[in-house]
Amino acid sequence: MRYLPAIGLALAFIVSVPTADADSHTEASAQFINTLAERAITTIADSELSVEERRAKFRDLFREGFAVGGIARFVLGRYWRTASVTERDEYLKLFEDVIVSTWADRFSQYSGQKFEVNGAHPVPSVNDGENVALVESRFLVDPTTPVRIEWRVASRGDLFMIVDVSVEGISMANTQRDEFNSFIRKSGGKVSALLDELRSRAGS
Repeated sequence: MRYLPAIGLALAFIVSVPTADADSHTEASAQFINTLAERAITTIADSELSVEERRAKFRDLFREGFAVGGIARFVLGRYWRTASVTERDEYLKLFEDVIVSTWADRFSQYSGQKFEVNGAHPVPSVNDGENVALVESRFLVDPTTPVRIEWRVASRGDLFMIVDVSVEGISMANTQRDEFNSFIRKSGGKVSALLDELRSRAGS
């Protein structure tokens, strides 16, 4: 993994995952994703839920399963260092609001498509005491149109967190980072301009 400083993933050096730990970690990571996905499908996709109820349930799952703060910092990139404390605090809140709103609405379109975890394998970690696994899965839009989804899961002890999701090989964290950084550059390097945009997206 090449990012997420909040959980210690820096570009200092590569630490290989020990084989014994890797086996248990990969199995647990695959189960973690499978359980989280099942909960998402059975709760967020409930057609009887209102939009606000669906977003509230998704927010709970999102906070539980994703390294939200670390992903948000990575997405802001170098502009995190130039942002004021007030801007950082608002950005973290708006980032979560926008992601929750976007993905909760996408889940509302679920209509019984099949999700399956196909396995997991260890990948290098750059932080002592941390394991990282790539969990491979497929979302079948229809029997002939599978969408490949890869979940990058980091763990310390019994704590498992998703640090990135790739859909058909495209990293969501990297894509969001490129978008946000481009927006800030075009706005004269002002983080405040991005905050204005996120407020608009969040409907605040």
